Amino acid sequence: MAITSITRDWGVDPSIVRIVSTDTLAQVGTAGYLTAQAANIAYVNSGAFEWNVDDFVLVKASDGWDFFSIDPTFASLNVWEPGSGVAIVGAPVTVGDFAVFQSTSGNIEDLGYLPSNAAKTRVVMAGSAVVANHIALFQDTTGTIDDTAATAINSGSIQAGLSGTAGTLISFPGTAANGSLILAAVNAGGAFNTTISNGTMGQSTVYTMGDIGASTGGLVVATSALRMKAVDAAVAAGGDAAQSFTDAFCTSTSVVIGNWVSQTNPAEVVKIVPGNGSFVVTSTADAGAGTFSYVILK
Repeated sequence: MAITSITRDWGVDPSIVRIVSTDTLAQVGTAGYLTAQAANIAYVNSGAFEWNVDDFVLVKASDGWDFFSIDPTFASLNVWEPGSGVAIVGAPVTVGDFAVFQSTSGNIEDLGYLPSNAAKTRVVMAGSAVVANHIALFQDTTGTIDDTAATAINSGSIQAGLSGTAGTLISFPGTAANGSLILAAVNAGGAFNTTISNGTMGQSTVYTMGDIGASTGGLVVATSALRMKAVDAAVAAGGDAAQSFTDAFCTSTSVVIGNWVSQTNPAEVVKIVPGNGSFVVTSTADAGAGTFSYVILK
């Protein structure tokens, strides 16, 4: 690797020395480069080259070109204002593409990076290192994206999968190794959709699915709107064969099913008559103080 040409612009000040080298710009800028290339310089110049301390040196190297100044000892070339060398643009380029640096010397090139919509003026940046396959969300109003933990909001629907491609919604609790809730769609046997929706709510409500003690089970469904409430071991004071239980969920059109859990006296349920806000359990005798479990359907 060597200097293959060296010439000076005469009659102008400052004078520019032009060098062509098969070395890289980084090699040209190493200490002692001119001393090491003395023999090559003498060969292409037909003699020793006369340097001036104010020489401005333009070098075309194997990886681009840059400006250098001459070291006072004439042994080395120093990059002119380190870090701000004039860059070469590698041709061809496409109008509208992004320019990227091709080397540490600042040479730029068109590698085919282009905006998805050239009419837009904002380039979106990633806020930090991200994880593959995580959902990106905006971190600020200027468009920075990231996949850090935060609430992701979509003004419309969110769809998992598409027709012919299965999609699953999985939700994990905040504690590790405590299971997950999975909403997986199965083949409905036709072009049918299954929609689960809540009705009009009078309060915020948490529904808890209890453990049925088996690995598989089913959900109770009805062909019309159905609400159900179960109460375990409601306290009964006794004193009469007909016992009244207060429950605001109950209406006169409800269906109430129940039985004694514990009782002071032997008795069996004869009938249950629902009312608005309460129901009456009539037994074969006064069951006495005890507990009564029931289910209200409406």
